[in-house]
Amino acid sequence: MIDNNNQVENKFSALFLENYSKIRKYAYRLLKSEYDAEDVAQDVFVKLWEQQEIWVNNERKLDSYLLVMTKNIALNILKHQRIKQEYQERFVQEFPFYELANNDNFWADIYHREMLQNIYILLETVPERRRSIFKLSRFRGVSHKEIACKMNISVHTVERQIYLTQLKLREVFLLI
Repeated sequence: MIDNNNQVENKFSALFLENYSKIRKYAYRLLKSEYDAEDVAQDVFVKLWEQQEIWVNNERKLDSYLLVMTKNIALNILKHQRIKQEYQERFVQEFPFYELANNDNFWADIYHREMLQNIYILLETVPERRRSIFKLSRFRGVSHKEIACKMNISVHTVERQIYLTQLKLREVFLLI
């Protein structure tokens, strides 16, 4: 039975030395990125350190457990990357841009695109009806009255939903 901190650290060091390269290689096979594989391997060992009850007084091999942990963390990264890619694709479809090559102010256009992308991603966090109202008003140029008629709500409700969305945008962009 392992009691003191020094013994725990020694056992963890041995686990780390024995398994780190295997975990990193497995993560690389899943993610095809050295950078992400390194992050996954570090995450696995951070979680392992935080869950000492799994390995401190356990003499069983942890190979399967470590590989499952690695796979789950890698799959979460892949899922996050897929969602990010979908947002970017939806953004490009929603906001068609003119050719940058024909524009005199290249960096201003890049900044403009980035800001719009951030706004679009942020809009995904607001309720669906509020998001629809805001997009109709600000991106499609539909009047408040037309939106109210179309959605069978009052003009005041339209104005309030736009106001609440703008507050959320300001709140986030003031933090940036």
